Amino acid sequence: MPELSDTDNAMRSANHNEGSAYTKAQGLAMDIIIRTASIMNAPSLMSVSQAHVDGAHFGPASVLFGKRLRDLGGTFAVPTTINAIAIDQQRWRHLGVEESFGTESDELAQAFLGMGAQMSFTCAPYQLDSAPKLGDQVAFGESNVVCYANSVLGARTAKYPNMLEALIALTGRAPYAGIHMAENRLPRIAVSVPVFSQPTDEDMLDDSFWPLLGYQIGAKAGSLIPIITGLERASTAQPSRDALKAFSAAFATSAGAPMFHMLDITPEAAQHRALAATLPRIIITWQNLRDTWINFNRSPCAKLEPRSVDLVSLGNPHFSLLELRSLARLVEGRTKHPSTSVIVTTSRAQHSLAVQAGYISQLEKFGVQVLTDTCWCFVRDPVIEQDVDCIMTNSGKYAHYGPGLTGREFRFGSLGKCVESACTGVWDAKMPAWLEDGVSNSD
Repeated sequence: MPELSDTDNAMRSANHNEGSAYTKAQGLAMDIIIRTASIMNAPSLMSVSQAHVDGAHFGPASVLFGKRLRDLGGTFAVPTTINAIAIDQQRWRHLGVEESFGTESDELAQAFLGMGAQMSFTCAPYQLDSAPKLGDQVAFGESNVVCYANSVLGARTAKYPNMLEALIALTGRAPYAGIHMAENRLPRIAVSVPVFSQPTDEDMLDDSFWPLLGYQIGAKAGSLIPIITGLERASTAQPSRDALKAFSAAFATSAGAPMFHMLDITPEAAQHRALAATLPRIIITWQNLRDTWINFNRSPCAKLEPRSVDLVSLGNPHFSLLELRSLARLVEGRTKHPSTSVIVTTSRAQHSLAVQAGYISQLEKFGVQVLTDTCWCFVRDPVIEQDVDCIMTNSGKYAHYGPGLTGREFRFGSLGKCVESACTGVWDAKMPAWLEDGVSNSD
């Protein structure tokens, strides 16, 4: 049983005390949090400064959960954002989403909004002005969000399951355990990344490098927090926030660990430099990255060959303003293939900025459909049309989950390759030049 403060006890009793200053929703939430803390062997509860709750629709029970907390007087005690939801809230009827599914998804979102959450609807809340800072204790759901917050921002959050983070948001209290504690954020394994034979070879890199590397490191590290070395020796500029987003999402897909350290890049890595030299070490090779590229482009036939592409899927996690700008520049003056659709998901905040900058009009002129609120982990028929057989993406996360979620074949490549496929209607089956060069020079 964790040690409880007077406030914790008072909040807990609200579930049975009509005269309590706290709501029944807070009492119910605190009861579950305390039981969770006991299971985790947490010595106490702690305060969090913000929360990110998952508003995904998984059936009537998930809707009932949110509405019940609201009806019991629930009000979020800390600033709270909502993850991407199962629908584009503003356009789901226009998109042909089934009425009952769309209505229930909207009701769940409305329940969280009614408890005081921000209308963020994004799987990339770290793009918002409210993103946590180094050392902030927070309660976030969604695997890529947790990984990015812990690793890139240096905030502290466990991999909270759906609904538990909403209970923490109601109380502002969480179990003081796991990754919230400094001693549990230490790296347990070192990972060396492949090195280019010539510094100039780094100029060949495209954005597909980061999800391939993140997925491979996650698969090798498993549940152990890695410290990644080798990138600090690169002569090129440090990875952008979008590159780290792609890395984090792919890493979180294949790893059990809730974070990584990247020497000279992520904020907590420097303090572990000496420790890195003493840890067991995994070496990632160019062949490892090639194997991941082949896996992402798996096909019913063993041979990799050109394949028609019916849909280009972008925005898993949600595209940033800079990614929307990059896409707009890539499609400028070009013509989309009539048989290939292009859909991008992003947040309302990034979409609004992109509208002001003129990027959305450029994308729509090319034929890109831009959706907000939802993300590809939730998108199904009819948004993905029935005659779509092959989907191309630049997301390592979606290349992993997509085949199972949609029942379609998948192809993976850089943003530039995705645009090429959108224009030609074909995936060309060519390995990235930087990867081919790395493999050939390591033989």
